[in-house]
Amino acid sequence: MNNVSPNAPELRFSKELINEQLQKMFLDPIFANSEILRKFLAFIVDMTLAGHADWLKEYTVAVNVLDKSADFKPQDNGIVRIHAGRLRRALHNYYIHNGESDRIKIFIPKGGYVPVFTDDNNQFSIQGLNADDKLLSDPSPFALKEKLKIIAVLPFQHFHNSALENSLADGLGLQLSNALMMFEKYSVAAYYTVSDLWKKNPDISKLVSIIDINYIISGNIQRMESKVRSHIQMIDCQNGIQLWSCMHESEFDFEDIFKLQDEMVELIIVKLSDSGKLISNKKTKVLASLG
Repeated sequence: MNNVSPNAPELRFSKELINEQLQKMFLDPIFANSEILRKFLAFIVDMTLAGHADWLKEYTVAVNVLDKSADFKPQDNGIVRIHAGRLRRALHNYYIHNGESDRIKIFIPKGGYVPVFTDDNNQFSIQGLNADDKLLSDPSPFALKEKLKIIAVLPFQHFHNSALENSLADGLGLQLSNALMMFEKYSVAAYYTVSDLWKKNPDISKLVSIIDINYIISGNIQRMESKVRSHIQMIDCQNGIQLWSCMHESEFDFEDIFKLQDEMVELIIVKLSDSGKLISNKKTKVLASLG
């Protein structure tokens, strides 16, 4: 803990009790499986108890929690807001499940990063949350686990570095990310955020430590004259196991690369849906959106 500042807030609970509450929460699977959520919550609680709540800005969280560099620009990168939303949802779901009887409730009102400590269940359930923050109407543990899974699409590799192939690979990644968002039980990491991080450091373990991804979809594109072949795979980030892979081959229409992107995205969506390993609903809705 930091040294206590003269500006430290008056608390309904002692700092010791609040820290005990944190340690209890961190044993719950919602937090135990996410280093980022634990680090985020511990940091903002620590700063608040030390009287430095006014330091809790997007930039401060990025540098201290997400290990961003000093030249980080919040206006160009929404990664802090993404994780703050995840943390608010995690807190909400913890307190409506295993933490329902906890004496101390912690929540983070929308629009900031300063935590509030209360023992009023009604206050927790209605403040700082809107309809988009509430994950599920079904509070079963299985449904919660499914909702929290995050998928990321890595930039597709290609070998000629031509403007056409750059456009195909980038467009494919973005279109696939948008298609995956149609599956309501899963979150999709923002494609350009993932792409930017990957270009700076193409290391899956580093990427997972920043965004806490569950599944990654990656692939490569090979072009030989008028034909193009792509290999796509899906990896479970928790254990490094390849869940499935597929290949797509077709004519390369220089005049209409959108058609090729549509074919490849449809193939991946069908593969995901039929595999039963990740997605089992709304395939028809997604495919209709591609038509």
